Amino acid sequence: MRHLLVLDVDRRNAPAPEDLSTLAVDVALVADLLLAHDPSDSERATAELLNSITATWGKQDLPLREHAQAVARTLRTQ
Repeated sequence: MRHLLVLDVDRRNAPAPEDLSTLAVDVALVADLLLAHDPSDSERATAELLNSITATWGKQDLPLREHAQAVARTLRTQ
């Protein structure tokens, strides 16, 4: 099974630089929640990827940060 995530980004509403650390913390929290209860291999891989992105948040480009946020929002609602 494959999932495709399509984002429609409005760059005029990009977060302010001071908001970036908060956004990274939100993504990292979702990654931690994935690991909290006997994660599957795919959940573990997703959490590791999200943690890797958040560890280098300031070096990532805007599309990747937005994608990580979208993945985190999707996982949070499941």
